[in-house]
Amino acid sequence: MRALRHRDFLLLWLGALFSFTGTWVQSTAQQWLVFELTHDEAKLGLVAFCSSAPVAFIGPIAGVMADRFNKRNVLVITTLIFALGALFIGFMTHFQYVSYAHILIVATIAGFAGSVEMPTRQSTVSRVVPMEDLSAAVPMQAMTFNLARIIGPVIGGLLLGAVGASVCYFVNSASYLFLIVGVLMIRANLDPTPDSGQPIKDLILEGMRFTFRDMRLRTLFILESAVSTFGLAYLALMAAIAKDMLHLDKQGLGYALSSIGVGAILSLLFLSTRGTGHLRGLVIRIGMTVFGLALFALGFARSGLVAFPLFGLLGMCAIMQFNSTNALFQMIAPDRLRGRVIAMHIWALSGLGPFGTLFFGWLASWTSLPLVLHIGGILVLLFAIWGWTQKKAFVDLP
Repeated sequence: MRALRHRDFLLLWLGALFSFTGTWVQSTAQQWLVFELTHDEAKLGLVAFCSSAPVAFIGPIAGVMADRFNKRNVLVITTLIFALGALFIGFMTHFQYVSYAHILIVATIAGFAGSVEMPTRQSTVSRVVPMEDLSAAVPMQAMTFNLARIIGPVIGGLLLGAVGASVCYFVNSASYLFLIVGVLMIRANLDPTPDSGQPIKDLILEGMRFTFRDMRLRTLFILESAVSTFGLAYLALMAAIAKDMLHLDKQGLGYALSSIGVGAILSLLFLSTRGTGHLRGLVIRIGMTVFGLALFALGFARSGLVAFPLFGLLGMCAIMQFNSTNALFQMIAPDRLRGRVIAMHIWALSGLGPFGTLFFGWLASWTSLPLVLHIGGILVLLFAIWGWTQKKAFVDLP
């Protein structure tokens, strides 16, 4: 909690918390809306693909923007794009003109904005807290997303059932104002790092080279990519899992998504007091192994009573791996490369994953949801086993 004593970090933290809560309110409504419009798991996966795929194409370039442009300006502009997109879909839904194509287009635009916003916001953390508090600030920053993951879906499910999807979009659009105000109130210097005079091509490749030449970062990148590609597709298919596998209603979907957040918060509470050096490497590999087992087991669930604890376990294990990896990327990278190296972490998490989501969504529409969950769990486990063999990569960790 010591990171919250820094005024600028507190402003960023509160703004992100309100913003992410609105995002989860919208996400819950959008999944249900898309599934009602299409009744197709593949199309659920396509929406998730469009919102994340831009990271695959401009992720490293976005890292350069995070280092070379004023972070305050970048965050305000990208957040306004998110707000306007949510407002547009909200009005289209309210007046019953919304179509699947509208949702895809807005998701794609938001995906490009998010590709720039994510590394910029995450690299801002190191500007608003001193380096000695960075290891505490990273899990605290991640807690905003996961606290919102608990609160947002419950609110989203209740609003969806009571007043419809359009209000959920309006709530999300308004929530972005908190982040914009918070960023504008930050006093820390958010100017770009000094221009080295390097060509843009060299700037992009420098972050990639640094990541892949460092055995620690390279191993973490591969393990994270495996989970995002083979393990996280279940999130995009949650509406189908809730409705067809678990026979839940709209509020039930909200509770299912919230149970993932409960597990994530428990994980963050653990990481905020543990998980340094050698222990952090152990946490990453244990988290990945248990994630694969929980995903495989989820394929057998046919009721919320069985599925909710597994959702909590999936949320807990994902955060154990992703948050620890995020902290290591920030601490290993030098300041001048931090935005670009964090962009590689985000590329592993959000740039490669959409292709897995697209494939597993298509596979679920042709086969079955349980089979997709079984296959994803087995693939994650295979990479986890490989991770346990890479002992040298986890010896010298900060």
